[in-house]
Amino acid sequence: MKRTQVYLTEEQDRRLGEIAGDRGTSRAGALQWALDMVLGTGDAEAAARAVILGTAGILSDYPDWPEWQRSVRGRTAAERLDEHW
Repeated sequence: MKRTQVYLTEEQDRRLGEIAGDRGTSRAGALQWALDMVLGTGDAEAAARAVILGTAGILSDYPDWPEWQRSVRGRTAAERLDEHW
């Protein structure tokens, strides 16, 4: 690992802080992540795995797709068709 110093604009610093907060890391970690994404130097598989693990189960208390769809649409398509014929 090599230490370096960079100058950031106010906007870059603000966005870097947002990314760090969203990712739960330091500004340095966020900057390393951003550089890896741009330069293609990171471990893409590890990054994808981290995203999957970080988001796994966050909607566990939400209804599954068919249940949600019924709650939005009401009756099924077959029930709606049967009503008209």
